[in-house]
Order: sequence, then C-alpha cells, then structure tokens
Amino acid sequence: MEIIATLVSYASGFALMRSHKAPIDMIATSLIVDAALAPLTAVIAARRGRSPLRWIVAGFVLGMWALAYVLIVAPHPTDDPVRPPASDAAA
Repeated sequence: MEIIATLVSYASGFALMRSHKAPIDMIATSLIVDAALAPLTAVIAARRGRSPLRWIVAGFVLGMWALAYVLIVAPHPTDDPVRPPASDAAA
C-alpha cells in the first residue's frame, strides 16, 4: 500500500511537499488533487488546439505534470481562418 501511495503522490505532484501521512491519506489527497487538475488541464489543452478528452485523462493520471506540459508546450497548429495565408514573397 505504501508503494502505491508513493507512486500516486509523485504522479500528482503532492509528494513534492514532503508530507508524511498515512498511505491512505496520501492516496486520497492525491486523487482529489488529480480530480481538480484534470478539468483545468482539459480546458487549457482545448484552448491550445488539443484534444480535451485525451488531456482530461492525462490530467487525472499525471496531475500537475500534465498541466505543466500543457502550459509549457506550444499550441497545436490549427487552420485558423482568421490568420492570412503565408506569403511567398519573402522566399
């Protein structure tokens, strides 16, 4: 049970606080943190042109690591009709 608590707390980022609690408390707290970060990760990913369903799962499994990745990585290139097409004149 202690190994599972350690893995879950590192995945959510909760272990970085160096909290020493009972394994069941670490698991419960980590799952609550992951459940709170999952929708936030999905919303940010959707605004950056990525799949919200894929990122809500990643946000729940990986917690703050998925959120950090979504915030750091550049937005997915999309065919935005607002942007004008690239000019060949600069070539």
